[in-house]
Amino acid sequence: MEKRGFFSWVFGRKASSSSLTTDQLIELMRSGTRAKSGVNVNWKTALQVTTVLACTRKISDGLSTVPVKVWKKEKNRRVEARDHPLYDVLATAPNDWQSSMEFRETLAFHVVLTGNAFCYIGRGRDRKIVELIPIEPAYVTIDRTSDRTFTYTIKGAVDGTSKTFPSSEIWHIRGPSWNSTDGMDPVGLARETIGLALATEQSHSQIHANGVMSSGLLSVDGTLDETNLIRLTAWVKANFVGLENSARPMVLDRKSTWTPFRMSGVDSEHVETRRLQIELICQAFDVLPIIIGVSENNTSYASVEQMFIAHLVHTVRPWHKRFSDSMDRQLLTKEERRQGYYTGFVAADFLSPSMKDKAEYYKIALGGGGNPAWETPNDIRGYEEKDAMDGSDYLYAPLNIGPIGPDGRPMGPDKAEPAVAEQNTNQPTMVGNRVAVGRVLSSENERLLRDASALIGDADGKLDEVLKKLDKEEVRPDGT
Repeated sequence: MEKRGFFSWVFGRKASSSSLTTDQLIELMRSGTRAKSGVNVNWKTALQVTTVLACTRKISDGLSTVPVKVWKKEKNRRVEARDHPLYDVLATAPNDWQSSMEFRETLAFHVVLTGNAFCYIGRGRDRKIVELIPIEPAYVTIDRTSDRTFTYTIKGAVDGTSKTFPSSEIWHIRGPSWNSTDGMDPVGLARETIGLALATEQSHSQIHANGVMSSGLLSVDGTLDETNLIRLTAWVKANFVGLENSARPMVLDRKSTWTPFRMSGVDSEHVETRRLQIELICQAFDVLPIIIGVSENNTSYASVEQMFIAHLVHTVRPWHKRFSDSMDRQLLTKEERRQGYYTGFVAADFLSPSMKDKAEYYKIALGGGGNPAWETPNDIRGYEEKDAMDGSDYLYAPLNIGPIGPDGRPMGPDKAEPAVAEQNTNQPTMVGNRVAVGRVLSSENERLLRDASALIGDADGKLDEVLKKLDKEEVRPDGT
């Protein structure tokens, strides 16, 4: 199928007839399921609840605002596979009208609210992926055949006709699933909670629209005619209504009294119910209330910081894993996966807003704080979108820490492998060996220095000879 034909068929603006087909009418009738509170709950009405909208946006932000890339494992390191056709599709332009962020944001809304997200996989003549077209879940029906393969029947938006596609042409992201075929409907599972939130909000709105919401009652001794009532009302508005007249004392005559109205117990419970629904909806979407701006009075900065970390670990990371696993399985071939290609989110980008935390992380990653490094300076520069520097592809470690061999003993300088497959040939061998010797245990350094001093007699003023001795010394695994 041509990609333009598929696009116009699914996203056509005009139908051939203004009347609904039977299938469309049935779909319309099924689109909303009535909760016990009396309101219809589906993904559209659920988004009218601010808590649902906020939870969905926080999850979609976690999926769409960090980079996603195609990587390739090469021996003991990984590199960005910029030459792979899928790299630009995922990282920059999935299709002609969406950026990578917009595309992933749409998919996140689909899978968070309906449990499923679908994309048509557009391929070129060489069968390489050239674009990904999101499809509304309501238009897709999944069929599982007896040979355990899947087909996807998609209903067009133009005339309601349906076409069936094999699983190789549809990228399907499942949410938590019971039958392993499609994801469970989160809004349907939380129907009563979301329905009660809708009902309480609607009833609260009706109170403001139709109820008498006076702040108090002004009564006088005797009877007021229409003229005096109008004059008294105007006098109260002019002198006691509005922010500028707040807390102003009221002086009355003719045995007049002012009786303020207070919130009734029913009103208090109504507000408390709405607060409870916020917490329950957050539980349903696995988002902490503090993440959507609802905080308790006893929270401190330290506790809030830990809650934000918990959100990244327990909410965002599972979604990253779900998406990356799905991309690896459906957008990469078995041969590409065997060659070392895989997709992944750059989760370290979450540290970008906090320069202090990022600097501390980089410091430890480079070997600060008495720890062996697991990142090279060029790795760090790559995260910051900076150019690599010559001689910055080495891992560093404190002088009293050395590489450990399979037998658990310190390895000698000639057995320590460099951090990258290709070393910089401009670096003198003596310097490289000297650094490697500095990595063995301090007791070995002491023995080498003592042996070197005994060999040359007086080490004072003969540092070069000592270093040459160190460069030639071999430290065997048994420490001899």
